[in-house]
Amino acid sequence: MAYLYRHIRLDKNIPFYIGIGIDSNYYRANSKKSRNDHWNKIVNKTEYEVEILFEHEDYNFIKEKEKEFIFLYGRKDTNNGMLVNKTDGGDGCLGLIHSDEAKLKMSIPNKGKIISEEQKRKVSEFHKGKIVSKETRLKMSEARKGDKNSRYGKTISEDTRNKMISSARRGSENVTAKLSENDVISIRKMYKTKKYTYLKLAEIYAISRSNIKSILNRNTWKHI
Repeated sequence: MAYLYRHIRLDKNIPFYIGIGIDSNYYRANSKKSRNDHWNKIVNKTEYEVEILFEHEDYNFIKEKEKEFIFLYGRKDTNNGMLVNKTDGGDGCLGLIHSDEAKLKMSIPNKGKIISEEQKRKVSEFHKGKIVSKETRLKMSEARKGDKNSRYGKTISEDTRNKMISSARRGSENVTAKLSENDVISIRKMYKTKKYTYLKLAEIYAISRSNIKSILNRNTWKHI
């Protein structure tokens, strides 16, 4: 069974990563291994929540959904979107743009070898004060416009559009909400008594400790 998931940063309550997995226990969705640098920087600053968006036996269907959601949210590195994904989704390296740093690192055949101090110095010197020119940024932008964009001419399915709209709603109107407004009010009242810890409240309401923390800090459910 294939599935589509998203990671939501709890300090801002917004998605920052869309991914797919094919394991039975959502291992990939919950794993912190093999994530890119931008993903790790966010996770080092804030806690995050894992949400399963779709499950389907057809892996190609899930790959299409991944592309749709990445296109809707947008990637930070290409169109000032909110996602740290490095590809457009669906086919691993689709839309991947290697930085000069990545190209240099790949050019050094260091697998199983010890990189000399001279090589390390060269890599360091290569990046000191390096600024991407406006011309380069413009070329990167132009390379993704119009029919050069993998999503050009394609429409978003009604299913995905409705999912996006529903997931943006507040409180219990959000289709992914596990709590009601009354639950949230009770959680805050119970915590104030100092008789309940984050962990205990998480067990009572069957949600994660990080969700409890976000509720109490009013990072989520801010409207009540």
